[in-house]
Amino acid sequence: MFTLSSISGCYEPTTGLTYGYDIQFNENKIVSFMKVDKKINFEDIYMVSVTFENYTQLFKFKNKSDRDTFYGTL
Repeated sequence: MFTLSSISGCYEPTTGLTYGYDIQFNENKIVSFMKVDKKINFEDIYMVSVTFENYTQLFKFKNKSDRDTFYGTL
């Protein structure tokens, strides 16, 4: 399991505590993951799309380095 508060540079989903608990995703349930680069409102957004069993989550980063570091841990 990894917690969002431990992902450096991730700004969405919101890092840190939610309702008193860290949001956790089970690494054992990862089906696939890939890097996604987009330009939104003239701003570069670096993302990792992770599919957990029946749910896909986009982890958004403002810089490529943080995104690549997170991607390398999957």
